This record gives sequence, structure tokens and C-alpha cells, in this order.
Amino acid sequence: MHPHPPSNSPESPPPCGRAFSFGSIDDRLPMIYPLTPENIKKAAALLASGETLAFPTETVYGLGANAFNAEAVAKIFEIKGRPSFNPLIVHLYCETQLQEVIDLNASVAALELLDKIKIFWPGPLSLVLPKNPRIPAVVTAGLDTVAVRFPSHPGARALLEACKFPVAAPSANLSNRVSPTTAQHVLDELGDRVDFILDGGACQVGLESTVLSLVESPPRLLRPGAITLEDLTSHLGKIESGPAPHQQHTPQGLPSPGMLKRHYAPRTKIVLRGQIEPKDYPPKVGLISFGGTSADSNGFTIVTTISHHQDLDEVASKLFGAIHAMDNQNLDLIVVDTCAEKGLGLAIMDRLKRAAA
Repeated sequence: MHPHPPSNSPESPPPCGRAFSFGSIDDRLPMIYPLTPENIKKAAALLASGETLAFPTETVYGLGANAFNAEAVAKIFEIKGRPSFNPLIVHLYCETQLQEVIDLNASVAALELLDKIKIFWPGPLSLVLPKNPRIPAVVTAGLDTVAVRFPSHPGARALLEACKFPVAAPSANLSNRVSPTTAQHVLDELGDRVDFILDGGACQVGLESTVLSLVESPPRLLRPGAITLEDLTSHLGKIESGPAPHQQHTPQGLPSPGMLKRHYAPRTKIVLRGQIEPKDYPPKVGLISFGGTSADSNGFTIVTTISHHQDLDEVASKLFGAIHAMDNQNLDLIVVDTCAEKGLGLAIMDRLKRAAA
């Protein structure tokens, strides 16, 4: 089942001051650091000094910088090779930080909607709201809106608590490539472009956060995720989906990350199952199967079944990891199963269609 608000949380993020504890992680490479209080303190100090680093969230690993430091944020774009028109998401620890990031006076309607939907915080939901002038233009690609969220991963929350400032972060990978869901994915992808990677284990959700714009009427779903369209409509009523008509033909001023036609792509060509006839497959083909009746493995060099029961939560959490693994097998083609575009399936198919574009 898709994520729901934690039963022990109120209809807003926990107050500042909540403590977390962590176990030890052994046998790590020098650039990968376990989630210990000491390493979180070091990471917060690096961010405060204007550096960037990778850290875990429940969705994917992020490449973070102090959201108030334009020069630090610019390093993210340089490291990733990210186009300047693609905005970032600002990560917060507690609700009192919202007033530092959004303009509380710009839209009464947006704030009323925020009160209805923040039940999903902390969690994999990003909301587009009017921007506080304090947020540098580089964070928002020059837009007057900003996307914000409160991650639920305890490591991310501990880091944000230690920072005392918001952290702007896209996924910790090269632009348009497969998002990382482990610390090793980050190291494999970015190498010496990043010096400090906090290791929080494999990401539970495995797909980037849902992005919902509250500055439009009705609200608009800009990127599907684990908080599904059905979840959102149950709280807000009617919601539009996809880019607005004036946003469909140009990348300039994209209102949200994850909206480029080609995205999440491995080095190896990837297609959806059924796009190419099996007789036209090249010699070395890998299959990522969702299980069930679609698990026929005839004609494939490698088969990875990421869910034997077509459990979409399991598919979502393991999908990027399976693509990373297949991409390292020297294949000519990766074929991926499909699912119905409803509920969490809408987010899964959004990622796969962009990867195969």
C-alpha cells in the first residue's frame, strides 16, 4: 500500500527538537559515512560552510546545499550538469521554517490548501507555493514559486535539524540519469564530484516525491509519486494533472523537477515491454519483471524479478536499483515490464516512459 501519514503524527510536521539515534555501519569506502551523530554534525558543518554533500531521504538520495547560499546551490547544478531552468526542492525540518521559504502573504488560497494537505508531512510530498524573496533565484530557476517538503527519513531529519537552515536538493546523480537509492549508487555515479555521502541504507519509497502545485486553481499534479493522485483528491477535491498548456512546449521555467521528456535514463537503452517485438531484440537483453503472468523469461540474457506478486510498493522501491544493476551488465537493451497507470502505477510509469523516451 502507498504511504500514509504516520499514525503518531499530528496534521503538521513534528516540532523542532526531536532526537534520533543510529546504529553503526561498517566496511564503508572513505567517502561514504555512516549515520552517526558525529557524522551528521560534520555534514551540517560542511553545508553551513557552503559545501555540497549527498544524504538519504525516504524517496531517493539527495545532493544538498544551503538553500540560502546561492553560490553553494550553483555547485549542485555544476556537479550534476543540470540545466539552470530546472528548479530544486527545498527540504525543511519543522513547520516554523516555512515562513523563511514561502511568502505567507502572497496567496491566501494556497495557504488554505496547505492546511488541508500537510497531513502527508513529513513524507514524500513536495508542494509548490509562493516564494519568499530570501530564497535565491538559482534555487527556483527564476520562478516566483518554490517547491518545499519535509522528508520523513530519520537521517534526513536529523541532518536538517542539525543544520538549522533549509537544504535545497535534487537527486544525487548526473542530470537525466537514473536516481540513486543507495549510497553506493551515488558514489558510482558521481565519484569524486562529491566528497561526503551519508549512508542511510536503501531508500524505502524509491521514487522521487510527488509534486503538487497549490498556486493554481484547481491544484495541479506536476510529478506523480508515492502520495498518489487519489490520495490528494480525497483531501482537496479536483486536481489537474501534468503541465499546464503554456508549459508543454518549452523547458524554460519548468514549475517542478522531473518534467523533462527524457529523464531517469541509464547508459544502456531501455524500452517498455511490448515496444519492441522479441524477434527484433539485440543479442544481449535484460528483463526487469514485475512478476505475475508477465514473468516469462524466454529470450532474455538476464532476468530480474523485483516483485513476485506485482506489489507496486515493492516495484517502486526496487525499480531504480534494478535499473542500476542491469546498466552494469554490458547489455545491448533493457526491457521493463509495465503496470496500470493508476495509484502508485502512475508514478512508476511516469519514470519508465521518461527513461525510455
